[in-house]
Amino acid sequence: MVSWKDGQEKKLRLSLFFADHYRNIADKYDYFYKEAHQGYIPILMKCLDVKPEHVVADIGSGTGAIAKDLFELSGLHNPIWCVDPSVEMQEVARQKKGVYPVVKTAEEFFSNPQISDRFDRVLTNVSAHHFVNPDAPGAVYKGILRSLRPGGIFVQVNVLKHSPPLFKSANKLMSQFYEREREISSLLLREVGLNANVSQQEVFFSWGVTKSKLYECYRCRFFSFFQHLSDDQIEEGITELENEHYQNVKEDDLINYESTVLVTRVEKVA
Repeated sequence: MVSWKDGQEKKLRLSLFFADHYRNIADKYDYFYKEAHQGYIPILMKCLDVKPEHVVADIGSGTGAIAKDLFELSGLHNPIWCVDPSVEMQEVARQKKGVYPVVKTAEEFFSNPQISDRFDRVLTNVSAHHFVNPDAPGAVYKGILRSLRPGGIFVQVNVLKHSPPLFKSANKLMSQFYEREREISSLLLREVGLNANVSQQEVFFSWGVTKSKLYECYRCRFFSFFQHLSDDQIEEGITELENEHYQNVKEDDLINYESTVLVTRVEKVA
């Protein structure tokens, strides 16, 4: 059995691990994820149904790229609260219109009783795997529900599948990531209970990047789980992809992605 102390030490190591990762990619994060974010935005716009007068929070908001687009497209009167613990990512977010950065973890933010009944909309876009605490897995979700006004909506997006081939040393890590995403989705359903109306749907969308950008993304570890791979493993993986799939693809040719996400929409009962 893992002791409480061991669990806390593991949590701290993971926190530092991801802090280093996002510190290293903060200045290129928007560049790496530009095409994927363009695929997510229409999904979020439809599910959130944001009105100009709404107060909105984005949890695990990173550089605020999603929040900026939502703010502008929805004509919001108030900036979106962008909650993320990375100082470096928030420095990038601070330069964007319609963004109100809050440098806190999700746990810290939602433990504050002053935000009860504060928000009309809360979203988390492919970031819940960072803030769901194995020691108290439902704590953040309880806090999110408390923070919503009656009739407020929480939308969570989890990735279920990406279609482009990954190299062998990354496949296992990606499978573990997808499994974790499904576990988190199931956890949310268990936590909301009878206090909300819940719906789920799988949504498919396409996007693409050039071969040169794809390889750059891999080398810079734009997927957080790539932190578990050494430089040599990544280079071997790129060689593997080049030989097996992309030998005849030019550097500036597009490689098309097909992504499937699970969208969970929770509406708080009035």
